[in-house]
Amino acid sequence: MNMINGPENVKNSRYVPLVLLMAITLAIFWPSLKHDFLINWDDQQYVTQNPSIMGLTLEHVKTAFTKSFSGNYAPLHLLSYMVDYDIWGLKPSGFIFTNILLHAINGALFYLLIMKMSGESVPAFFASLLFLLHPVQVESVVWVSQRKTLLAMTFFLLAMLWYVAYKKGKQESPGRSKVFYSLSLAALVLASLSKSVVVVFPLVVLLYDICFDERKSLSSLLIDKIPFAVVSVFVANLAIGTHDAQTVGGVTTYHGGTLYTTLLTMMPVLASYLRLVFWPSNLSAFYDPPIKTAIDVGVAAAGVLCIVLIAVGILLYRRRRDLFFWFLLFFIGLIPVSQIVPLVTIMNDRYLYFPMLGASAFFGILAFRGRRWSSLVASKYAMAVFALCLMVVGAYAVATSQRIGVWQNSATLWGDAVQKAPEVALTHDGYGEGLLALGRVDEALDQFKIALSMTPDAAVKDLNAGQRDAYANTLNNLGAAYGLKGRTDDAIGMFRAAIRLKPDLGKAYFNLGNALMHKGLTSDALKYFDTAVLLEPANPMFRANRDNTRLLLNAAESRERE
Repeated sequence: MNMINGPENVKNSRYVPLVLLMAITLAIFWPSLKHDFLINWDDQQYVTQNPSIMGLTLEHVKTAFTKSFSGNYAPLHLLSYMVDYDIWGLKPSGFIFTNILLHAINGALFYLLIMKMSGESVPAFFASLLFLLHPVQVESVVWVSQRKTLLAMTFFLLAMLWYVAYKKGKQESPGRSKVFYSLSLAALVLASLSKSVVVVFPLVVLLYDICFDERKSLSSLLIDKIPFAVVSVFVANLAIGTHDAQTVGGVTTYHGGTLYTTLLTMMPVLASYLRLVFWPSNLSAFYDPPIKTAIDVGVAAAGVLCIVLIAVGILLYRRRRDLFFWFLLFFIGLIPVSQIVPLVTIMNDRYLYFPMLGASAFFGILAFRGRRWSSLVASKYAMAVFALCLMVVGAYAVATSQRIGVWQNSATLWGDAVQKAPEVALTHDGYGEGLLALGRVDEALDQFKIALSMTPDAAVKDLNAGQRDAYANTLNNLGAAYGLKGRTDDAIGMFRAAIRLKPDLGKAYFNLGNALMHKGLTSDALKYFDTAVLLEPANPMFRANRDNTRLLLNAAESRERE
């Protein structure tokens, strides 16, 4: 019997695109398993120096749900690290593998979502491939600390899948439809416990109803969004309350001083994001877009672009609601990072992880709507489009592979950032820390000195809180480098200067204690170790040095009494 077109084969063929998407993703990102944790960008706070993730225990789970870390409340993010630790220990390859796996799962869920909305496999496959392999995604995937973004996306896509199932099943099976609605709401809660970026979910499902639901009464549009909105409002307030301006990405004051100047600043940033979607070159761990305080050529050009985008949106709304949904989803995805609530960093690759859903589906559907795999070989036009898209995705895959190599460790990452933003002290400080970790002390010294030289001594007092903290961190790093060179007195001077500038910098007290121990000043050293532990009580290294120093002093006192 010929079973080629039998029901079982048709059913099995549905899984082929999912397997392909996940296999391609794993293959492209596999080299990142050789990478290290980043020593100076959240990985220490979240993982390597965070005892609260070292094992899935009741106490650790309680800590995850009752405290914020690095200015973020994301307990599921921390729970995932606990599972990783139980499986891998502190091997970075294990943590990175989980990130890659989550990214691959997200691509598969994205494929299923487009299929559920359109029923067309070709657009769904190419959209998912574009989402998975675009170079801007590298930061979110290979950086261990961005686990929260990947987890939030997983639950966000599940919430969307179940919401669409709820809408499609309202007429056919009301009881089952209610189950899907409950599952969607539960998935949103889990997404919210992973990262606050999912606060836009009510807008997304409202947009879905506007574009795909024939019933347009106000009550049908709004009433079932209320529970989603309640979750989102709660999460938004929690996020604003826990974000810390001292962390990269934390809440700060408006850039340029006012909401108006922030708006002027963000208009060219939007243009930059669109450029990165089409032409992802010069990607960096740190961008330094200029603060705009008045309308100039760049702002005016970005304004014209915004007018064009609005016109395109109106045209799509009138003629192609299916494309309008994905077109607008790109911009909805940018809302949490649009500086309405001002964040320290204005622009990042990771800020495009959610918007890329909209961009990828838009271009996949635009290129292949109405096409099936069999039709691609039946039309020269379809074959030409297929070949062009394949070339684009292939080019993105090559660029992604190259970008993955940049994230090997802190030295490679920030060395690349120095080339992209040489006038920013932060990039030189980060590069110096990476070099120091590799034992390249002289090169690290040069980078720290460059970073400090960008702020004249007379201007230090005029720095804002974030800049002052960054300057103090560089002073501390320079002191550590001096210590490794045997210049203990110079090191002590740097640590004391860092403490004067930032009195709650725990590692500066810790380093100063070590330097004083090196000079034999054990009693003085203990005072600084005590302060370091007081500032960071969970840091095991701080506690160990304090306890060992206390034992040394007690032993010395005992010998004197004898």
